[in-house]
Order: sequence, then C-alpha cells, then structure tokens
Amino acid sequence: MRKLLGLIAATTILAGCGDQAPAINVTKAIIAAGPSSAAVYASIDNKGGADKLVAIEIDGRVPISLHETSMDGGVMRMREVGELQVPANGRLELKSGGAHGMAMGVIAANPPGVPLTFRFAAHAPVTVDARVTGPGGMAMEHDQ
Repeated sequence: MRKLLGLIAATTILAGCGDQAPAINVTKAIIAAGPSSAAVYASIDNKGGADKLVAIEIDGRVPISLHETSMDGGVMRMREVGELQVPANGRLELKSGGAHGMAMGVIAANPPGVPLTFRFAAHAPVTVDARVTGPGGMAMEHDQ
C-alpha cells in the first residue's frame, strides 16, 4: 500500500510538470494604417507552455479581427480566424503575408505610440505601444 501511495504521488507530481504556464512577451508592434483599414503586426515570444492569441484591441476599445493568409492555386487568400496558436517555447509572428490583425476604419497616427492590448486564452493581457506606419510599414506623412 505504501508503494502504491508513493507511485501515485510521483505520478501526480510529474503530470503537473507538463502544464507549464505560458510566459509571453510582445515586441515590434506596428499598426500599418491605410485610408480605410489597418494591419497589426508584432512578434509574440513565449518562454512557457502553449497558449492562444484570442483578441487584439487598439487603445482597449477598438477590436481587431485575427486573420491568416495562405496561397491557394497561386492566389493569396485571407481568412478570419477566432484564435492563433502561440507555441510552447516558440514564437507567433504577426506579419504581412501571414497571420496578422485587421482593423476597419481610420486609425489616428497621433500620438505615434498607440496602445495595443493582446489577449490570450491562458496568459494575462499584454499591452504595448505600437508604432503607427503607412501601408507596408512606410513612414506616415503628417500635415504641419
């Protein structure tokens, strides 16, 4: 009986080791703003267990839809998704031609650092200041 209890305790301890919490850091956040929409790009590094990006918001109030881009018969297609996988001990790269966020409407370029909040299934929300650029990462023109 004593050996059985020891085996159960060891199994329970080892089972808990596989459930490492995500440890997320968001860097290189950019809002590439066009005349009527904007794309959101960033690097999401995870030094822990797997997680999912479930939402992005501009300034805590403007929702951004998540998208994946793929090639289909030589045609690039974009589709909205409900979540994006953030691999354990890996990186989710939000970039042009891949996974990214999309916001509809005009994004104000002032101030240049716009707060973006990244929401995850398990990890606490992460808010960073994103640099606002023109389409494709070009510098924004400001009227003086």
